[in-house]
Amino acid sequence: MAVVLVACGGGNASGATPLPGHGKPAIVLGDAGSNEELVLGELYAQAFRALGYVVDLTPSTSTSQQMDSAFQSGQLNAYPEYLGDLAETVAGYATPLTSEAQAEQIAQEYEQKYDATVMVPVTTFANANALITLQSFAQPRGLTTIAQLKSVPFSLKFGDYAAGRTRYAGYAGLQQAYRLTNLEFVPLPTGASIYNALDGHVVQVGKAFSTDPQLGGLTYAVLSDPKNIFGFQHVALIIKTKLLKVLGVAFQERYTSLNSLLTVTVMRALNRAVTIDRQPPASVAHSFLLANHMLTS
Repeated sequence: MAVVLVACGGGNASGATPLPGHGKPAIVLGDAGSNEELVLGELYAQAFRALGYVVDLTPSTSTSQQMDSAFQSGQLNAYPEYLGDLAETVAGYATPLTSEAQAEQIAQEYEQKYDATVMVPVTTFANANALITLQSFAQPRGLTTIAQLKSVPFSLKFGDYAAGRTRYAGYAGLQQAYRLTNLEFVPLPTGASIYNALDGHVVQVGKAFSTDPQLGGLTYAVLSDPKNIFGFQHVALIIKTKLLKVLGVAFQERYTSLNSLLTVTVMRALNRAVTIDRQPPASVAHSFLLANHMLTS
């Protein structure tokens, strides 16, 4: 897909001999199983290998808790993670988060207890839940934020899976934080697509992920979430602190350069290449890194 191959600027592949990663300890990089996470794992692995680092990428279908357990047990020494998931699911922070900085702080404090580091800067993009509707529904009504749904003078059907009814980052939060008394919950069958439900006018609004490839076009509108009920989900590399110290400046610089490129627009395009165009995550990552001068071939 053309957009994946367009350079975004940033990072230059190193031509130095020996490469800065030469002789450094191996990075055993974990990677959870969603398409986006598979792409992220390949992006980090290939970008670091290009500098001579040895990276053993071990994709899996693990949950955040399972990834954390593998990391703590030494099966992995690095893995990318969504900071909101780390703070809430792994660190056990039960109160709704109020900012990305808070999510990062909680995650950092948790990892420091286990001799690990949350690398900064985090990614430019965040992949949180988002409330979406058809652009043809939102535009004539001037809908740009979730709060504005309260002014719609009729009952709105909100589509989500059954578990979303009681979640704060779902129907419960929309009721509590936004007081959307005109919102009716419509449970979607397991595996059903919210996009199909919207297209078929089964519901008027629904919950999606902000980096879904379908959101890159003009068909759907994403309503902003000023009360932040859907949380904060930028990505950071979690890594053993001792390992990070010996990997050197080039490792941090490459990480910083790559993260700066990963915008919401870019991630939607990369996700489209994998989920819709059916390209392998490794190939998608390779094309993107090559176009952005982090690989030479």
